[in-house]
Amino acid sequence: EEEIEGNTLENSKNDLSEKELPPVPKPPKSSVKIQDLAPAVDLSLESNPYYVKTDTKMVYHNPRVQDLWKPLAGPKHPDDINPLGVANNTYLGHIEKCAMNEFVFAEQFHTFNNYGYAVNPTDGKSNYVGDASSHRKHKGKTVYGGNNGPKKKRKKIDPLAWKKDIDVPELTEEQKEMIKNDRRKARGHRKEIQSAEETSQFHGKIFRDYQGRTFMHIPHELKHGPAQDLKCYIPKKCIHTWGGHAKAVNRIEWFPKSGHLLISCSMDHTVKLWSISGNRPLLRTYKGHSAAVKDVNFTHDGTKFYTASYDRYIKLWDTEYGKCISRHTSKRIPFCVRAHPSEEKQYECLVAQGDKKIVQWDTRADEITQNYDEHLASVNTIAFCDDGRRFISTSDDKKVFIWEYGIPVVMKHISEPDMNSMPAIAVHPNGKYWIGQSLDNSIRVYTCGARFKEQVRKVFRGHLNAGYACQLGFSPDGKYVISGDGRGRAVFWDWRTTKTYKKLQCHDKVCIGAAWHPIYASKVATCSWDGTIKYWD
Repeated sequence: EEEIEGNTLENSKNDLSEKELPPVPKPPKSSVKIQDLAPAVDLSLESNPYYVKTDTKMVYHNPRVQDLWKPLAGPKHPDDINPLGVANNTYLGHIEKCAMNEFVFAEQFHTFNNYGYAVNPTDGKSNYVGDASSHRKHKGKTVYGGNNGPKKKRKKIDPLAWKKDIDVPELTEEQKEMIKNDRRKARGHRKEIQSAEETSQFHGKIFRDYQGRTFMHIPHELKHGPAQDLKCYIPKKCIHTWGGHAKAVNRIEWFPKSGHLLISCSMDHTVKLWSISGNRPLLRTYKGHSAAVKDVNFTHDGTKFYTASYDRYIKLWDTEYGKCISRHTSKRIPFCVRAHPSEEKQYECLVAQGDKKIVQWDTRADEITQNYDEHLASVNTIAFCDDGRRFISTSDDKKVFIWEYGIPVVMKHISEPDMNSMPAIAVHPNGKYWIGQSLDNSIRVYTCGARFKEQVRKVFRGHLNAGYACQLGFSPDGKYVISGDGRGRAVFWDWRTTKTYKKLQCHDKVCIGAAWHPIYASKVATCSWDGTIKYWD
């Protein structure tokens, strides 16, 4: 069987060899010459020691500039600009032959499609291309060049046309008279702001002692002021609590120089005077405002003090007898009042108002002697510096202005993009620095004097004051900074290192005020929105 199969294969091969194979067709002749359009690429680049691949992220040798700017492959684009291939055709660089804005191109493109003409982009003699008759007809206007047709007049619409279809009954004479009376009363209420009746109540047992002295007498140990080698300490415990106010306390302030009395203003429309000696009693209550008392401030010698209330009145009081000496209003809400620190000008005061102004009052003549109008929002607080020659003002517009007293021109303007509003400020005991309670939970430091420059590296942090105008201050020796807190704490910092020394939990609600005693080294008073005032040692 194997022999038979072998014979059959040989016979089949012989049959194929005997038959002639079909001839291979030749390609037809063509007149088109075949050209090699592929760009010439230098394949020896990789062997070049200076060659740098495009996907290389790290280069381990120092390549030449010519190799870095060499084209990748093929011919170079004629308009390709690089620092090596194109020479400067002007003094400052290279100017392209044609450069067109995207809007300009779209304008001419749509003009040609709509009107049949466009501006000539070449350097020819004619300034347009396309239909000349259409160009004359439309006076060369473009699709964005105005209205090409006659203007259509708009129909005037009467805003009171709807009343014609409605029967509105006419008012009677009595109704018209009632409306006139109501308008007259409203105008009179805006013009005349009535002041509340001023009263005062003494809460002590005896107004004068056996020597004829009142509570204004300064104790012997406080007469000579703080010692020269005074060294302050941070208080540890509460030694007394005053609870005479029915509502939140807004501000507290020590009696000037001696600190034997403490005054406070509250949302219950009253101002109270407290003693820190003996049983620490309530001495006197001053009533004379029909709204909450926002601020209180002693004069230079403490015999008088100013109050600012939401009833739009500024009042000057006699501290000892409780009489209201004068009352003043500009029909605007006052947010802060500060008496001039000098003895000669203690009858003058500055008032920060909600109408973006600071007004200077002469309480003897009952008139405004100066207006400081530069802020763009409500003015928050004022502080005197440089012995009363200048004062600092802050506002809700996040700006700080430095003014010369009596001159309504800003001497120094402090405003930064990252600044926040500063609703409370205090001046250092040495008079060279002042601090501001910034609403980004920090206290910023600035210098006084000629420059009023911010100390960027000195920032006090660690308390929560965002949204609260917490009162802040210094220890008498200037070594500590104290501030209230939104969580009811009094926070103490080291002035030199900005280190947080202690967070003293003082109240259940916001600790809105904190003041260090001017003579005692370790005694601090705090007030809160819970209506209490606490004395710490």
